[in-house]
Amino acid sequence: MTVLLRNTFRAWIDRAPGAPPRLIMIGDVRVPSNGWQARLTRRSPQGINPKILILDVNAEQPAGVAQEEITTIPLRYEESPPQDEYGQVMIAHGRGEIVVSIGRTH
Repeated sequence: MTVLLRNTFRAWIDRAPGAPPRLIMIGDVRVPSNGWQARLTRRSPQGINPKILILDVNAEQPAGVAQEEITTIPLRYEESPPQDEYGQVMIAHGRGEIVVSIGRTH
């Protein structure tokens, strides 16, 4: 079972000079064994509120036998330039979800 580590999720808009704005979302998931793969993907279609970006956690367990060892997988999603003026990002997985407000850097 994949668990979203709620306190690890952060989102911000990077507005470094000389580059287009870039939305960055990071966070961690915990999985029950080695060999898992996980990534954040943009949900399509998005929800009814265009100011909330919805990302799904797609986790795949390893084929075959894997060592039972709780493992943390770092996730990262980038969108450049952001497709809207998002205020929040919702990360969804199974029955759980986390909503993170987007910070801004200059």
